[in-house]
Amino acid sequence: MLKPCWEIKKCGREEGGNKVKELGICIAYPNKGHSCWIIAGTFCKGEVQGTFAQKEKLCVICDVYKLYSTSFGEQKEAFQKEHPEEFNECDEFFKDMKK
Repeated sequence: MLKPCWEIKKCGREEGGNKVKELGICIAYPNKGHSCWIIAGTFCKGEVQGTFAQKEKLCVICDVYKLYSTSFGEQKEAFQKEHPEEFNECDEFFKDMKK
């Protein structure tokens, strides 16, 4: 089973996490834990981030992105198999960006 971003990054913003009272539940929780980079407004590096275009420099060096990127992720095949709907959303997101 693939770990979601909140387990990898240990941000504490998942339901019941230690940062929920301070920062709220992350908008990537619970359904976008393998594709948080396509979600505008995720909390990375201590602050709320914008769209992928705005946060791309952070995302491309992130462990989660390196694991699950639909282009080159180390675990992209497992991501596609275990979470096909989320994977397809990511794939479509990048196809739309190229238009």
